[in-house]
Amino acid sequence: MKKPKKWIVVIVLSIMAIVIIAGITLYNFIDVNLNELNGKGTIVSAVESPGKRYVAEIRLIDENGNATTPIGQAVSITSQGKDQIQFKNETVYWEIHSDSEVSKVNWLNEDTIEINKIEIDINDKDTYYNWQHDNEE
Repeated sequence: MKKPKKWIVVIVLSIMAIVIIAGITLYNFIDVNLNELNGKGTIVSAVESPGKRYVAEIRLIDENGNATTPIGQAVSITSQGKDQIQFKNETVYWEIHSDSEVSKVNWLNEDTIEINKIEIDINDKDTYYNWQHDNEE
């Protein structure tokens, strides 16, 4: 069997390196953390918590003019007082493939909110919903 020429090995390894680097870059571009969405989008609705300490803002996020991706929906929490944990446009929910036109938001108590049947404790980041991570099987 003939030995492959050195230049062929170099070309193949270079192509593999480019594909790997491009894949990592694309993944980092597509994988959005919730805090990257804080304050982004157009507010379409707002719902106050029962004790009026917080307000949940429902936002539509359409950064590409809907040309390449569907419109996303995010819900962020903002504190309205100074005597509790402070939130300023803290994104707790992000959905890009939603069945409903606008997220259905309902406060269950002062610290728990239900968004499209998903229960979120605003003081527990482990309960925040990011469709990219929570839909992985």
